[in-house]
Amino acid sequence: MSLIYCGEAAEVVSKLPGAKVYLDITFMVNFIMDLVILLAAARLSGSIINYGRLTLAAALGAAYACASVLMPDSLAFSMPAKIGFSALMLLAAFYPSGWLLFKKQLIYFYAISLFAAGAVMAIPNLTGNINSGTGYAVYWLVGAALLVVLLGRAGGRYLAEKIVPGILTFKVEMRFDSHKCSGCGFLDTGNSLRDPLTNRPVLVAEYGLLKDCLPEDFQSAIEGGGSEDEVFDCLTRSRWAHRLRLIPFQSIGQKNGILLGIRADEVLVNTGKRCVAHYDLVVALYRDRLSADDSYRLLIPAAVMEK
Repeated sequence: MSLIYCGEAAEVVSKLPGAKVYLDITFMVNFIMDLVILLAAARLSGSIINYGRLTLAAALGAAYACASVLMPDSLAFSMPAKIGFSALMLLAAFYPSGWLLFKKQLIYFYAISLFAAGAVMAIPNLTGNINSGTGYAVYWLVGAALLVVLLGRAGGRYLAEKIVPGILTFKVEMRFDSHKCSGCGFLDTGNSLRDPLTNRPVLVAEYGLLKDCLPEDFQSAIEGGGSEDEVFDCLTRSRWAHRLRLIPFQSIGQKNGILLGIRADEVLVNTGKRCVAHYDLVVALYRDRLSADDSYRLLIPAAVMEK
């Protein structure tokens, strides 16, 4: 399996006082650990889960672990070889997934393996069964597997709700003439909106965030409750008509849609280490809330951060 379990699970068991290594137990333990770690890595990385392929990859890892018991001194079970074999396991489980997703799968796979290995060593110390034999060693490994299952089920939600927003949220300031609006923006790698006139990336912002920066005739037109054609007709007569853009988009359930966009004089994104400045970017107006808890009010396309 990974650096930790591809052959190492058997070694962990064998080094426990009073423990003996049996190939059937080695295969079973490694198969279970491989399968649950692959499943947890799939959930956390957002990969498509194919249980048949996960089972095949776990079986390959378990067979490799058994072979390492029979030929412990072979170069086929050196650290570089284990890294290469774990990568092959991931390919067997998830190919094709693209390079970026494959890197995420690798990172989660090794991180979870380290977590599981720590659990294997910690559980006997916590339970006071350090000197138990093979039966207890297997129970400890199964306990680690249950912890990994819990991590896979709850970890994705925790990452999505707590970790990822904190990492991918940035302070954004927009200037329109002498007016400035600021708020938190979320880096949305799926945002591929482009200004049809310039082909430059488009930010999406809640209308409520930009409202105080817009002239009164703009606000009246948007809030007047008319049809899209009536709103657009009113906006073309506004003193900010030269800033007006129509941004086409596609989404699930709606093949062709239009977002109203306003050209900003300046957009500043504070990454914490530097400020990324853009001029004359278009900001599309979204009338609803982008975040249920208001943790962010803008969507930042990845192209904006690549400057």
